[in-house]
Amino acid sequence: MVTTTIGKWGNSAGIRIPQDFLENFQLTMGAKVELELIPDQGILVKPAIKSARKSNRELRMLYLSKRGKNSPEMSQGELLDSSVGNEM
Repeated sequence: MVTTTIGKWGNSAGIRIPQDFLENFQLTMGAKVELELIPDQGILVKPAIKSARKSNRELRMLYLSKRGKNSPEMSQGELLDSSVGNEM
């Protein structure tokens, strides 16, 4: 067990986490963690599970990386043939 102190961080409070704890849980500076209050036991701190959902910035970067790289076989003209629209 390790004892640490709550300190001021801007308008919020923060705690210092010992380096060996960070290394043991493979956490780095800026890593997201989840806090859970467990009645009669205390606070549980665990690494946040990274969401599979991409942020707007990530989606924009993906879009920009693919822009102008469409292959001819994927054009809309190739995907639609003469039978489209004659379903009835």
